Amino acid sequence: MDRDDTLVDATFRYDLPIRYRCERAVCATCLTEVLQGEENLSPPTAREKQTLATIKAKPNWRLACQCQVAGDVKLDYIPITDERRRVPREPENL
Repeated sequence: MDRDDTLVDATFRYDLPIRYRCERAVCATCLTEVLQGEENLSPPTAREKQTLATIKAKPNWRLACQCQVAGDVKLDYIPITDERRRVPREPENL
């Protein structure tokens, strides 16, 4: 991969199974779990941090459209229908 490539760019080059839509850190379609090599990804942008906070993402989740890759990484794509995306509801006050 080229240094400026994002993980979404790599989907074209290496036929990776990561879906994406907006490429602007808004829709979270390209949500991935970083299993190894987090240090080889660019730091999250302010917009990515905001989107990840909105969806209550775990610390090792990133948006593939925002991650530039500088070395080896191991990822797991989190499809929209994946149970991991479900945000637990807060109990209602009675």
